[in-house]
Amino acid sequence: MHILVTNDDGIDSPGLWALAGALREAGLGTVTVVAPEEEQSGMSMALPPPRRDLTLRPVPPPDPVHAGIPAYAFSGTPVGCVLAGMLARLGPRPEVVVSGVNRGLNSGTNVLLSGTVGAAMLAALWGLPAMAVSQMFVGDAPMPWGTATWAAVKSFPLLERLRGRGPVVLNVNAPHLHDIADVRGFRQTHLSDFFYGNVVDMELEPDPADGDGRRRLLIRFARDRVPHFPEHTDDGAVRSGYVSLSVLTPMGTAADLDLSAAIAQL
Repeated sequence: MHILVTNDDGIDSPGLWALAGALREAGLGTVTVVAPEEEQSGMSMALPPPRRDLTLRPVPPPDPVHAGIPAYAFSGTPVGCVLAGMLARLGPRPEVVVSGVNRGLNSGTNVLLSGTVGAAMLAALWGLPAMAVSQMFVGDAPMPWGTATWAAVKSFPLLERLRGRGPVVLNVNAPHLHDIADVRGFRQTHLSDFFYGNVVDMELEPDPADGDGRRRLLIRFARDRVPHFPEHTDDGAVRSGYVSLSVLTPMGTAADLDLSAAIAQL
């Protein structure tokens, strides 16, 4: 099986390489990486501008552990990375697309904004089994990438249950726990009602930043306004120590597909 791994945090993201390495080490298939040259967070399903000069360059793995994984940096969006992986003849045509590991949850209405989810959505529209994987972060605390990659490998067999069910994405969100023994399990969830616009403030600086009259616009995340979420939602499950598994359609809504029996076997 040929697995295309991409993300929206960029080719240098440790989460990307942790995921690619974990999928290969688990023996799930051969892996090719195509990721944005620079961070493309929040790009959703944006296509690369058709009139812009686009480039694709080979990238050496960041360390010997990942030697032998073909990798390419693309000068565009996550969706463009999937386009390149499918159409640019970089090797065997991908049979599965796994996007991540994203630094930060992709839950609630954030699934509509996420480039990580957007890349998986395009793959699903192509008829491929697709997974988006995200890891909760807490301030400046070290990221437990191993927890998210463990969750991705454990959840990978569920992709076969999605094959032939129409364009759907398995959206995986992992809790911020470094010890896998502390993870309470896997839960199929619905999207929470989290909305980014309710938890950010914007401030326009009074003085122009340059001679054109442009002023800097600052965005601040107001953590104190993040509400409580019930455990049947993706946000609530992750914050309670579970790995959240949500089945999404390219329209951004939860699909009516019950995986509870299969999840219980993970």
